[in-house]
Order: sequence, then C-alpha cells, then structure tokens
Amino acid sequence: MVEWYIYKDVLESIMEFSKSFYPREFSGMLYTKNNIIEDIYIIPQTYSNENSAVIRLDFVPLSMSINGSVHSHPSGNGYPSRADLSFFQSKDINIIVYHPYDLFSFKAYNSKGENIEIKVILREKSKLLKNL
Repeated sequence: MVEWYIYKDVLESIMEFSKSFYPREFSGMLYTKNNIIEDIYIIPQTYSNENSAVIRLDFVPLSMSINGSVHSHPSGNGYPSRADLSFFQSKDINIIVYHPYDLFSFKAYNSKGENIEIKVILREKSKLLKNL
C-alpha cells in the first residue's frame, strides 16, 4: 500500500480556500512528488455552486506532477458522490474537505474511490531556505 503525505501549509491553504468559497464548492489540482502533496493549483475558469464544481480540464497544465485532486463539500459530508468517483479514476490521490474546514475535516481516496490515510507533515526548514 502506498503511503501519502501532505504538507501542513498546503492543507491549511486548502482549508482557507474552502472557507472563502463557502457555501460554494472549491476545487483544485494537487502537485505531488514522491507521494508528498507539495502544492495546490487553482484551475482558471472553474465554476462552482453549493452542490458541485466543474473544472475546465483544458486549463489544467500538462504536468506529470499534477496527479491529484481536491474539492470541498460545504454540506459537511466527506464521502464521494458518483460524479466524484468517476473523476477520481484519473487521479492517484483525491481529497475531499468538508465544513467546518479545520485540519481534521478531510478524507482521502485513491483512484478506485477507496478511503486512504494521508499523514500531515511539516516542511523542512532547510528546504524552504534553499528555495529563497
């Protein structure tokens, strides 16, 4: 079984975006490297309402490192819909965050729609300093 990780600051950003979109759904794509979710990409021209989000796939960058998705469920339900399960099939990792959008209000799923665990980790300070 593959282990997945997400940087805490990325999860915090996802939750903040979700809060700002509330009561509409928020959606984005995930940059990953070595099974670590390193960043989020907000897709231009995405439409959302209280029940769904429509991503313009023609605006998604063609990058091998974008192999995950994230979206919010304003209802507080962290379980995937049929449409979610269909979309998950093309992604390695999929996250659903839900109201109240704290660091514990998320569930992760693989491409088959199976619930999987993601560990929240801190970025190494040395990595941040090297990127400055």
